[in-house]
Amino acid sequence: MLHSSVSEAIQTASKPSVANHDREAAIDYLGSHPTPDAIDALIDLLETDDAGLRWRSADALARMGRPALAPLLHALVDKSDSRWLLEGATHVLHDNRDHKVAKMTEGLRAAMKGSGAAVATVTVAGELLVKLAGEAA
Repeated sequence: MLHSSVSEAIQTASKPSVANHDREAAIDYLGSHPTPDAIDALIDLLETDDAGLRWRSADALARMGRPALAPLLHALVDKSDSRWLLEGATHVLHDNRDHKVAKMTEGLRAAMKGSGAAVATVTVAGELLVKLAGEAA
C-alpha cells in the first residue's frame, strides 16, 4: 500500500484491523518523513501489542536520529512505567544512526534497567531534556 501523506500513513499504521504488511509499509513511510506527527505516531506504536510492529517502529525512530530524541524523552518522562516503551526506547537509543545520540543517552539506557527503572528514567530523561533545551537556546 502506497501512502500519499503522513496522516494517511498514521491512520494505516495505528489500525489493528489492517494487515501487518500494510502497517509495516506505513511505518516505513513514517520513518522516511520525520515530521512531529510521524515521530509521535511511531512513539505511540512502541506500545502496540504486536512485537514486530514495535521493533519496526523503533528501527524507524533510530534511523531518524536526533529529531526523534526530544519527543522520545518526553514520552519516557510521561510513561516511564511502560515496559514496552522502555524496551523500544532502549533499541532506538542504542541503535541510533546519530552516534552522538547513542553516546549522550548511555546513562539513560542504564537508568532504564532494573527495579527502580521507572523513577530513574524520569529523572535522567528530564535532565537530558533540560540539556537539549539549553543547547537549542
